[in-house]
Amino acid sequence: MKTLTAILLVSFLLSVSSFSQNLKFRSGGFLHHSTGECIWGPNGSSTSVPQQMVIYNSSHGFTGTNAVTMSELWWPAEDDNEWCRWHRIFNNQDTGANIQPLYASNRIIVIKSCFPSSNVEAWGVPGDTTDPEYKTVLNYKWHWRNIIKVMRAHPQNFFVIWTNAPLVPSQTNSTESFFAHCFCKWAKDTLAAGLDPVTGNFPQNVYVFDFFHKLTGSNWMMLLQYAQGSEDSHPNAAATQLVAPQFVNEMFNASINYEQVYGIIKLGEYTGDYKLYQNYPNPFNPSTKIRFNLPFRGFVNLTVFDSDGKTVSILFNGYLQGGEYETEFQGLNLSSGVYYYKISTGNFSVTKKMILIK
Repeated sequence: MKTLTAILLVSFLLSVSSFSQNLKFRSGGFLHHSTGECIWGPNGSSTSVPQQMVIYNSSHGFTGTNAVTMSELWWPAEDDNEWCRWHRIFNNQDTGANIQPLYASNRIIVIKSCFPSSNVEAWGVPGDTTDPEYKTVLNYKWHWRNIIKVMRAHPQNFFVIWTNAPLVPSQTNSTESFFAHCFCKWAKDTLAAGLDPVTGNFPQNVYVFDFFHKLTGSNWMMLLQYAQGSEDSHPNAAATQLVAPQFVNEMFNASINYEQVYGIIKLGEYTGDYKLYQNYPNPFNPSTKIRFNLPFRGFVNLTVFDSDGKTVSILFNGYLQGGEYETEFQGLNLSSGVYYYKISTGNFSVTKKMILIK
């Protein structure tokens, strides 16, 4: 079994090209067990994650190096409390699962847990961390905060982390399902929204995919219409049909948006006032650089929109230290015409015009 796992891992690492000089976040690896394998599909459905990537590329006009791709691997070994296991993995404390090679070979890394993680036993107390395997809401929050902290420290990667896989009614109870709901809701609506008082601003290289709430009903248990059976919490064909398109679209929309964020370059310190420069070159084809100055740290939104006011690209949406910055805007998949870019930060807001000519 160890030999087979090693062969699969080597194959997985070789299936994605080196990206040392590539700023695109369009390829990577989906690390999963049985639940993820079901969603990967086709799982008896008329679609699959690979098929949805073909549709995504076609609808966006992405070909060649611009196309999105994803490989999948059963990794690491299964565990009853996978959030505890992922905590150890990201802290490099798991001798049976070294994630370091995966950082180096994948722009995007997707992780998840299987449904045993949804047997949440209690809300918990802070002291629960002395028993990391104990399945409580507070322990899960502790695991995720630590995982996210490590992910933040790897801006060269884009991470997607799934919330729990839900359980069918026969495999859980109302208390466990409620606590699982509370944790997953916190992960998406509080942590990922930057409202968690411990984590603070959520890193822009991480996306939370709320798998749990896509398949649950009002009792926070898995709807039987999405389960393999009343005694089996594995997703069925209907679940694959529902989730695969959402997964592909949410993941790659977020990772491609991060391309612009990752491309923000700090040119130096700056002590003057706010300033947004004219893009250069202008007119441009297919790319142009946009430079701006910030006198001090603050929240910055830099957005490109078309002549109808429709958002074309969010180049940056987050906090930056004071300084002089530059980013590149790609108009590869846009039509010739007039576009506008706008910076908003604090009480400062300026819009400038640029022209794409093909």
